[in-house]
Amino acid sequence: MKFLVLLAAIGCASAASSNAVTCDECQAGAAGLVDHLLSEASLAEQGEILKAIVCPQLEDADACMAAIDAYFGDMASCIYNHFVLEGDVCSRLGLCKKASIFTPRDWTCEECTDVLARTAAYMSEDETIAEGVEYLQGECFCGQDGHSADCPDLIANVLPIAMPVLAGVLVDQTVELCQEVVGVC
Repeated sequence: MKFLVLLAAIGCASAASSNAVTCDECQAGAAGLVDHLLSEASLAEQGEILKAIVCPQLEDADACMAAIDAYFGDMASCIYNHFVLEGDVCSRLGLCKKASIFTPRDWTCEECTDVLARTAAYMSEDETIAEGVEYLQGECFCGQDGHSADCPDLIANVLPIAMPVLAGVLVDQTVELCQEVVGVC
């Protein structure tokens, strides 16, 4: 999710400046962000945040916490890979549709922080959340072996709360992410 915000910001930055991030830079940044978000440490941190913020808002907080412990890694893999890599977010943002006349160069801290802020906004949009709910209710997650019949309802109840929370975490961790993923800030 964090990556979607990053890519959305890159798209806006590219439209505004001839020094904008290129398609190749965007794709490399996207892959690096997904790798970071799906690391064991990042998944554990994201899961703890969701349990602390999202689960208390639900009727059965204990069931929510158990579900996050059991399934968050699989959910995150579906969402991050779907929106960022399979969906080719860089192309969706228009960064890969035109021939680049710009020479690749290093990201700036300002570009990275702007991209992450815009990605966080994108993650909180109703349309993005609805697409995420539909995707997780399908074959990638609820359609896999081991999920109960109530999986689609769980997704419908948790994801609309979880995505904006994860978007907020993305904003809170902007400097760390920019340093780790693209080496700036």
